[in-house]
Amino acid sequence: MKKTLLAFALPLVLTSQVAMAEVTLKMPGNFEILAAQHLEIKKATKTVALPEGDQLVLVRFDSPTNPHSTGQSMGYVSSQPILIRFSANDGEVVELLAPRVDTQQDVKRFAKNPSFELTDTAGKSVSFDSEKVVVSGSPLMANYNDILAAQIAPSEIQTLPQPAVITASSQSVSTVDINQLTPAQADQLMKDLYQDANKKRRKEFIRWALGL
Repeated sequence: MKKTLLAFALPLVLTSQVAMAEVTLKMPGNFEILAAQHLEIKKATKTVALPEGDQLVLVRFDSPTNPHSTGQSMGYVSSQPILIRFSANDGEVVELLAPRVDTQQDVKRFAKNPSFELTDTAGKSVSFDSEKVVVSGSPLMANYNDILAAQIAPSEIQTLPQPAVITASSQSVSTVDINQLTPAQADQLMKDLYQDANKKRRKEFIRWALGL
């Protein structure tokens, strides 16, 4: 009987210990997590739980063009993905803090060159490295887990790699469920696809849109 109880209890204890060995990474309202080294992220999110230790994470600034608009009719402004590298201990909450942006001009300016800091549970600064990863093509079609994976091998050489240009179309792309997109995101996707199309396809699209 004791052996049976031990067989049940031991996996529970080990599971509990593994569950405790987590680092929580949190974003403010105008930032999002795109991908993480130790976790497959299917959709951009604001908070993730990661195993303790060294971290490689892709984040980006993502804000309504008018930060005070409730309708968000003017769409969104996003930065290029930013690769950040930091270390955190078991149980820590690491939070990204960014300056406040209040105007449309501030949003566009900040998206070109985002700045931020990381803090731990006690509010102390967390040391980190960061670099911009330039991705061409539609942001909605990019597979950020694959893009991060392409950065991990070089990053194992003690220093972060030099900024790289990655073409989203050359990566594996994720399937986009149109029904899950907001009207603003659907409009942005249509614009991105139109801008990426050649002249012939653009003419065909216009003829289709006009019912010709």
